[in-house]
Amino acid sequence: MPVKSESKKKKTVSAAAAKAAAPKKRAAGKCSGKAAKKCAAAPASKEQVAEKTAPSKLTRIIVKYNVGWGNQLYIRGTGAGLNWHKGVLMQCIGEDEWLWEQLVSKGGLKFKVLVNDEIWNADEDSSVEAGETVIFHPTF
Repeated sequence: MPVKSESKKKKTVSAAAAKAAAPKKRAAGKCSGKAAKKCAAAPASKEQVAEKTAPSKLTRIIVKYNVGWGNQLYIRGTGAGLNWHKGVLMQCIGEDEWLWEQLVSKGGLKFKVLVNDEIWNADEDSSVEAGETVIFHPTF
């Protein structure tokens, strides 16, 4: 009888080894491992694909305003990563010059300038097209 139990064990081990060696089948549309991140991403819309493939143009806004010692200028708006809720700090490039620059793939943007991201300039919304440089003289 011990011989029979040994043969059963060998068969069990052989079946387990064969099962482990057999290639795993994946269900259609399923991903695993490293490919899961790529597979899980939603398909890109036509606009997203066009935006990624469109050549970006350096767009610059230069603000000429002496904001005073210890103060800073911020920019808010729509387009090119700007929004109306939180400003982006502009770079001080002179005692009365502030710069914001960004690669913009298409279209344009609207913007306003704020002192210390709190005090809005009194002018109407300003705009700039992709690839242009605008020199802006705000009033507060």
